[in-house]
Amino acid sequence: MREKYKLMRDTMHQSEIMDKSLAAVNRLVGTDAYQQADWLFTYVSYGSEADTISLIETALKQGKNVAVPILIDPRKNRMVFCKIESVKELVRGHFGILEPEYKEEKVVEPTDKTLMVVPGIAFDVNGYRLGQGGGYYDRYLADHRSIVNYGLAFEEQIVDRIMINGYDIRMDGLVTDLKVYKWEH
Repeated sequence: MREKYKLMRDTMHQSEIMDKSLAAVNRLVGTDAYQQADWLFTYVSYGSEADTISLIETALKQGKNVAVPILIDPRKNRMVFCKIESVKELVRGHFGILEPEYKEEKVVEPTDKTLMVVPGIAFDVNGYRLGQGGGYYDRYLADHRSIVNYGLAFEEQIVDRIMINGYDIRMDGLVTDLKVYKWEH
């Protein structure tokens, strides 16, 4: 399943990725979860993922605090979120993904007003996601259960069912280029 949906994304034209990403970001910005958040914890898009650069720039312009992940121990699949003031702070890091330079004073913990935007290769209609397989986000969310978390994807990434295990964390919502999904826990 991972290969199939990654290939589907990878074969999209860059202009289609950008158009669909912009539509998804506009939908996300209109959600109550985003509107009520003081902090936005978001992935920095890589390759054919739904683009988050415009989301980061919008949130910063609107005065929201923004933090993005940085891998601090890839062998143990650990990441932290670091506050940024601009996308210009981002440099190629682990796996070629843009991330800020690690500075301990920039590491932030989520508050009760944090919205986390989570990447995924596919999402199912019940709120579960298929990630890259490293477990970074599931581990982080397991340690921070109070975070409101939304996936960001293209409608083509929605499937009927993803096989889950005890470590998988259900999303509170999902925003695509066509629709907003919400699930109650």
